[in-house]
Amino acid sequence: MLNLSGIRTQVERVDDLPLLYGMLQRMGVREIIDRVIPQHGNWQGLSPGWVITLWLMHILSEQTHKMEVVQGWVERHLVTLEKLTGQEIRPLDFTDDRLALCLRYLADVAQWQEVEEKLGQRLIRVYRLGEGRVIIRGDGTVGSVSHDPHRHTLFKVGKAKNGQYETQFKLMLFSLDPLGLPLTVDVAPGNRADDPLYAPGYRRAKKVLGGEGILVVGDSKISALSTRGEIVQGGDLYLAPLADQKDEPALMETLLAPWREREEEAPLIFLKEAMPVDGGETDATLAVGRGFEATRQRTAEIAGKIIHWEERLLVVRSFSYERTIQEGLHRRLDKAEAALKALTPPRQRGKRQIQDEASLLASIERIEKQYRVQGCFHYSYQREEKEKRIRSYGGKPARVERQVRYQLTVTRNQEAIAKAEFKAGWRIYVTNATPSELTIEQAVGVYRNQYLAENIFRRLQGKYLSITPVYVQREDHARGLFHLLTLGARVLALGDYLARRNLAAEKTTLAGIYAGNAKRSTATPTMERMLQVFRDIDLIQITVGEQTVLQLTDLSPVQYRILDLLELDSSLYTDLIGGDEEPADASLAQYQASSQNEQQLMAGESRSQTL
Repeated sequence: MLNLSGIRTQVERVDDLPLLYGMLQRMGVREIIDRVIPQHGNWQGLSPGWVITLWLMHILSEQTHKMEVVQGWVERHLVTLEKLTGQEIRPLDFTDDRLALCLRYLADVAQWQEVEEKLGQRLIRVYRLGEGRVIIRGDGTVGSVSHDPHRHTLFKVGKAKNGQYETQFKLMLFSLDPLGLPLTVDVAPGNRADDPLYAPGYRRAKKVLGGEGILVVGDSKISALSTRGEIVQGGDLYLAPLADQKDEPALMETLLAPWREREEEAPLIFLKEAMPVDGGETDATLAVGRGFEATRQRTAEIAGKIIHWEERLLVVRSFSYERTIQEGLHRRLDKAEAALKALTPPRQRGKRQIQDEASLLASIERIEKQYRVQGCFHYSYQREEKEKRIRSYGGKPARVERQVRYQLTVTRNQEAIAKAEFKAGWRIYVTNATPSELTIEQAVGVYRNQYLAENIFRRLQGKYLSITPVYVQREDHARGLFHLLTLGARVLALGDYLARRNLAAEKTTLAGIYAGNAKRSTATPTMERMLQVFRDIDLIQITVGEQTVLQLTDLSPVQYRILDLLELDSSLYTDLIGGDEEPADASLAQYQASSQNEQQLMAGESRSQTL
């Protein structure tokens, strides 16, 4: 608050708050939550829907989900929030206790699933999502926490992405392609296996979308036979890689056997963007791999009913994956060979020798398993024994010591290595879609978009939503928080989609969103970068006597452009200075004159001090 000769001014940061409010308002977050969550009889002030909506604005704008800072933030943005919402807002509506109660509401599984269902259906209707072939993608992730696993049922010790065992929770999420827009999320204990979580997620996503013919895409864990059978029973399609052929170890060998000497005859695979628009011949150097397919019959029992269907096996060799696997194979071979040769060093001081055959063979097996090179080496070894006569000394009689060592010779099994090189890069994808519904090229293109699901987890674990570290201790609060943050992920994903769709329709790009390079443009802006453009927008409240004047920082052309791409009206900002307070020209002129006099006075004092 600044006071210049009786004139009071107050500056409030506006930034991206109107934009975020506009997005949440169009999504219908407040209305849906208030429709689903019953308001307690003793509840006073803003409804849970309003509290959660404004809290989401805080999370996305301030990039923190700490509850203790929300009340102070509301106090600092009171005028802006009341102007946007048209509600009387009290900072006491955002105490820790009130926010924790909202988390408990969101933690209720039945209520949360109803919120997701209504929200998903609204988004599909309002934003015309899911036109054409509907593709949903299932994937899971984990988050590590510092909670005591013995005191919690949600936070349990499980295997993390880095291969280590940590206390964690698990999220199973189904999203809508190509948006990367979350449809459903399930929170599970960190020690739960992924496989059983896919079917419930699929059923809920299908309920949101309705209809049949949905293409369900996922990683190898979705390829469990029971999950595939349930998708078939639901009248939908699936696409997933087999889980490293663990259940069918001989399948890859059987499928590749006829192609061992004629690999080059397998058809090349091209992505859609490599295809000539004029229908001419495609440049072979643009191929991403080779592939062929086979069919087989599948049977599964689902809910007591036997389901039969025909399944296609898409056997694909990605050139980039092939190079990666082969390079990794040769690195492992080099390391394994060095480790094997080091088992039997020359006789010298400080070098311990293996003295029995069983220990030598066990060490060879351990190294082969460590570097995954079983069968890639030939071995021969000789037992060497050396006698050393020790003279009598200090009352000890003379004796003969026998020193035993083994000499191991290692050579590479070129035939086995060639076989491993041939298998490198091949993967089996399974689908019940017919070739007319999904060609092998389309299947490869669809699966390569797996990064869309990873983008959601990147956002949840990034600075904007930062799902970890988890500051709440109660499990119901944590579950509600995870649900809340996925609402934020929906806002970001929807912003991406709208901007990119509208830019594509205009066949143009967006410039001015990269700090330090105003001319750089992109056709695929992220919501995070667009939000950053709305920094340093202020609402200035000037009070002269009983009259109040509101002034807003002018929006830049880039900011107007982003609002247009997001299908939001600029009145979200300009209406902040409208309303009950009538602009007073005389008061504003008086403020400007007083401000100018104050600046001149300060400049004069500065010159006097200098002299």
